[in-house]
Amino acid sequence: MCNSDGVNEPTSACRECPCAGSYTSHIEGLGAIPSYSGEIPSPFGVVWAAPSDVEEIFVITNTRLRSWVREASAYNGVPHELAAVILQQENGPNATGVQKVLQFGERSLTTFSAIVDEVLFDVVPDKVAGSSSGIANLSRATLRDAVRYIETTYCRPIIPESARRRLLGWNQDSRIAGDDVKADLYYMTGHLRQLIDRVTGRLCHRGALTPQEVEAVAAAYNGSGPLAQKYGQDAMKRFENASTGIEPLYFYER
Repeated sequence: MCNSDGVNEPTSACRECPCAGSYTSHIEGLGAIPSYSGEIPSPFGVVWAAPSDVEEIFVITNTRLRSWVREASAYNGVPHELAAVILQQENGPNATGVQKVLQFGERSLTTFSAIVDEVLFDVVPDKVAGSSSGIANLSRATLRDAVRYIETTYCRPIIPESARRRLLGWNQDSRIAGDDVKADLYYMTGHLRQLIDRVTGRLCHRGALTPQEVEAVAAAYNGSGPLAQKYGQDAMKRFENASTGIEPLYFYER
C-alpha cells in the first residue's frame, strides 16, 4: 500500500496504482439540498468514540459529527449528500425513544462481541461477532472487504492519519464496526466508493453519477433482492424530500 497525502491524491510513489490521481464523484440532476444544523433525531444520543482532544472526552456535538461525515465523504471521493442519506436510512429519524435505546443496545452488544472475538481469537460465533453494527450498520465482512478494496485499488489507507490518530497517539483503525463513530464514517464512505465503482463499471470513478446509478448504489448498500430495491427507492425519496423542504438530511451540513 502506498502512502497518501491525506486529501484525495496518492503520492508519486503510487504511480503504478490502479487509481492514482484525484477521484471525486458527484450526483447530477439533483435539486439543491439545504444544509442542516439542528438536532439529529437518531441514533440514540450516545456514541462510542476515542477522543481526538479533551473536549471530545465529554461531548461530541451534532455539528462536529456532521463535519466528520463531510470529511469522510471528501476523503473517499463520494457525494456528501449520498453519505448523509445512507446514514438517515440506517438511523430512522421516526424511531421511538424505546426503539432507539434498543438499537443502541443491540449494536453495542454486537460491537463488544466483535472486540472480544478479536482479542480472544474467534471465540464468539461469526453470526454474532460479524453482524452489522455501528452508525453505518456495516457487517465485519463488508467493512473489511471495503478496507481491502481501498488499500489495493486506491493504494491508500481507508482512514487518513489525521482521523486515525487520536489523543496521545492512539490508533483507532480497529476494523470493527461500532468501535468508533468517526472510523465508522470512513469505513462507510470507503464502501460507498467501492459500490460506485461496481455499479458504474468504471474503476476509479470520477465525475457525475446519474440518479439511476445513485439508486443502484444505495440499493447495493443494503444487499440484493426486493428489500434492497426498496431501500434504493427510499433513498431517492429522501433526496427528493430534502430538496423540496419536506424533510431535511440530518447528517448533511456544508
